[in-house]
Amino acid sequence: MKDFLLYASVVVLFLVCLLVVLIILMQRPSANAGMGSALGGGAAESVFGGESANVLSKMTTTLTVILFILSFGLYLGFVAREKKTASAIAPAAATTTKPATPEVPAATTATAPAATAPTVPAATTPAAPAAKAPEAPKAPAVPAPAK
Repeated sequence: MKDFLLYASVVVLFLVCLLVVLIILMQRPSANAGMGSALGGGAAESVFGGESANVLSKMTTTLTVILFILSFGLYLGFVAREKKTASAIAPAAATTTKPATPEVPAATTATAPAATAPTVPAATTPAAPAAKAPEAPKAPAVPAPAK
């Protein structure tokens, strides 16, 4: 249910973004030129009346506040969702960091049957070669300037 609300809020945020862009483009610029008048700046006056500048600026402010509140709420929602899944991974990572060492008996008895294989101490097993750190790339030689 929480995932549905998060993704529904993303759709609402997208619609609010589109509305903010359209409202800003509907506003008439101060010099009667530019993008506002080219995309129908006069249409806002016919819809909202002579005081369209006040209505559009109030709508711009309201939609911008809604945009920021939705964005911050979605950020908190997705961070809380990621923390929930990250905590499930943490115990698995802690168990894989322990090296698996075979148990070697401290001493073998003299009465052991001859058919059993002798145990090899852990110190005599060959170790994996250590990984080398990558070398830094060398800077190309710069020729001396001609005099």
